[in-house]
Amino acid sequence: MNVTKQICMHAQNRRNDLALITENECLDWMSFNAKVNAAANVLLSSGVLPKQRIAISVTDQLLHLFFSLGLARLGATQIALPPVDPVSTRAAIASKLGLSAVIVEDPREGLVGLKAITVDTKQLNNTPVNLDQSHSDNGDNSFLLLQSSGTTGDPKFSELTHQMAIDRLERYKTYFGTSSSDIFWPASRLDFVVAKQRVFHSLQSGAAICLVPGRAIDSSLLKFLDHSGVTMACGTPSHMAQILNASKGSISLPKLRVFEVRSATVSEALRKSFRDTITPGLYVAYATNEVEVACLADPELQTQVKDTVGCPVTGMAVEVVDSHGARVPNGEAGAIRISGAGVISQYLDNPEATAKSFKDGWFYPGDLGRFEGDSLVFLGRSDDLMIFDGMNIYPVEIENALMLHPAVSEVAALPLKHPRFQDAPVAAVILRSSVSADELLAHCKSILGNKSPKDIKILDKFPTNAM
Repeated sequence: MNVTKQICMHAQNRRNDLALITENECLDWMSFNAKVNAAANVLLSSGVLPKQRIAISVTDQLLHLFFSLGLARLGATQIALPPVDPVSTRAAIASKLGLSAVIVEDPREGLVGLKAITVDTKQLNNTPVNLDQSHSDNGDNSFLLLQSSGTTGDPKFSELTHQMAIDRLERYKTYFGTSSSDIFWPASRLDFVVAKQRVFHSLQSGAAICLVPGRAIDSSLLKFLDHSGVTMACGTPSHMAQILNASKGSISLPKLRVFEVRSATVSEALRKSFRDTITPGLYVAYATNEVEVACLADPELQTQVKDTVGCPVTGMAVEVVDSHGARVPNGEAGAIRISGAGVISQYLDNPEATAKSFKDGWFYPGDLGRFEGDSLVFLGRSDDLMIFDGMNIYPVEIENALMLHPAVSEVAALPLKHPRFQDAPVAAVILRSSVSADELLAHCKSILGNKSPKDIKILDKFPTNAM
């Protein structure tokens, strides 16, 4: 069992069909599979063995793609260590996980004490492409190391096996009807596990992929994506906003039938604007690295339930429970828990985090939500819940209310500790047009009443990290 097996089958049965589009070349399945084999042979000659843990730390996304597939084909386990991250951060992760080697473009970019495997494009073109077969086992072999940042800043890691990855693929096949006529574009870099998994899922399902690394999302990129025939994409709310800005109000991607958004809450205003301007095929996912997609909101459901993140997908059980693990009534807030095939069962070498998040066959992501009928509404992290004078306030409530104001571009709500009221809700905003803080406070008061923020600060930008 190996996650790259389907690619071999496409190379045999659809050898001349399109598999990859870049700005410089198009590859059919036969040529694409040959480059995967070339990458695997480079790794073999460098001493990579099944079950070894190998990091990918390259800037070139095509190199990342083929050596990621090559590692999977050999049965090695992989994790991305983005070159933009500090050396100290990458070195700490490498030590914690006991990595055997790191794949780099320049030997000087390696990590002290860790074997560096230097790769380049010439190797993919000049290395023998014959490989007897992909490494195969019963599916228990680890394919991918997943990283979850949590709320403490201390990363947690878990293993995704080939069997679990294939279970996730089977779920994915029920979402969008992906087929050989589709072309998929990942808005994020392959350093992000969401983009990597969706690229793998698209290739496994027979769809071609379109990679345009290093390009800003502007009108020229949208023209290239449309000219390439892109029909499916996945990204974040930030990518949605960039695409909207680049489109300048025109229908720039008429062939795009699916845009899957995840990784952060999506305001009602952004959803509507994107559906009206870019594609009616906007799908909002509730997902975590430990689970992949748990709930999915199709375009019709989004018009019926405000702020929905969808209904549980095929094969997944999602519940909202109280502190004792009992399901709460419909419409009442509680902790979200998830179970199903392809869900990890523990964190690596972290029994404390495992005990907190995995109980009686359920995964507790630390999120709050409520069900409206069969549809889940996400309310934020349990750590983020504010209690103001005995009243529960969820940051997402304030953020959604502020995003309804046409002048607001971005918003973050948070608590300030108060000696009398416990948590005083406040917010910070970035504006797209001029408005006073007093007007924004009045706007929130009209929507939220006593749950409205007690102060709003207008900022030029928010502090961000690599995530």
